[in-house]
Amino acid sequence: MKLIDHNGRLFGKISVIDVLVLAVVVVLAAALYFKSNQTHTGTSVTNNEITYQVLASGVRNYVADAVREGDYMYDQDRSSGGTLGKIVSIEVLPSGKMAEFNDGTVDTVPVEDGVNLLLTIQGSGILSDGRYLLNRVYDLGVNSSRNFYTPYAQFTGVVTSIG
Repeated sequence: MKLIDHNGRLFGKISVIDVLVLAVVVVLAAALYFKSNQTHTGTSVTNNEITYQVLASGVRNYVADAVREGDYMYDQDRSSGGTLGKIVSIEVLPSGKMAEFNDGTVDTVPVEDGVNLLLTIQGSGILSDGRYLLNRVYDLGVNSSRNFYTPYAQFTGVVTSIG
């Protein structure tokens, strides 16, 4: 008896195409079974407290008076991400900004009617691969200049440290 006869049937009883279709159906059924019966492992990521400092240089006195401990910080460009944390301390430093003179030198010059603010902010987020992500979405980096605001003030600040 031949394996495949002249009509294309295995052992003269079943078609080769029927065998291939049956094999595909069995493989798909096994894949569906294994996919639906796997145990899923959850990865839970916990938020950590992230404390960082922002230096706002040359802030006008009325803006500095409007910034208070306990206020929440936000980023003007990314307001949908939620709060960036709570101001836990404010240091008022003498005013000064870097200025370039006509002779090409650069020096710190006082700012009239202004102060420098060093804000310590505490927020929650995750630390992932050396990156700090506030509220799991806001990428925080040292030396990044951002437009920050509180409920009563708006200013540009530079993140000076993250700890």
